[in-house]
Amino acid sequence: MSENNEVKPFHAKDAPSGQEAAEAVAAVIKHAQERDTAAKKKVGPKKQPKWLLPLGINLGVFAAYLLIWSPDWIVLNQIAPPPIEQQVENTRFGIYMQAQRIEQFRIDNGRLPRDLVEAGINPDLGLDYTPQGTSYVLYADVGGEPVSFNSAQQSLAEWGASNAAGLSARIGG
Repeated sequence: MSENNEVKPFHAKDAPSGQEAAEAVAAVIKHAQERDTAAKKKVGPKKQPKWLLPLGINLGVFAAYLLIWSPDWIVLNQIAPPPIEQQVENTRFGIYMQAQRIEQFRIDNGRLPRDLVEAGINPDLGLDYTPQGTSYVLYADVGGEPVSFNSAQQSLAEWGASNAAGLSARIGG
């Protein structure tokens, strides 16, 4: 066989001429020049639409109107606190729940906790805790009306049952 009739693999190419490399270098140089030219052009900030200024002025005037004159069609309903009786019932239920935590602490550790934090109770609840030997007192003040549980005077189950009647009447049970 002669050299021209020689069978070559599909991916084999003829010996490259320097033309392909020169074209690739020229393309890279041209791209770099275009990039430099584009970087030197200064593009100013985009103008805001003409309608934006009147809209902003009108919204500002409207906001000032709402803040200063407070028209009647704006309804500002303040959330009224529940009546004192309901707040007292809720506080009794809260004391019952926290007293259960104290009783669980007593069962687990064989003693009363030194303070509410040791029993895992948030001290910001507004409860006062006073350990008294083997008993304790939980106290809260609701609108000037004291609510307290004294474990020496009554068991937690009895105290909870006496307060459950008012709670179940309110819930509808």
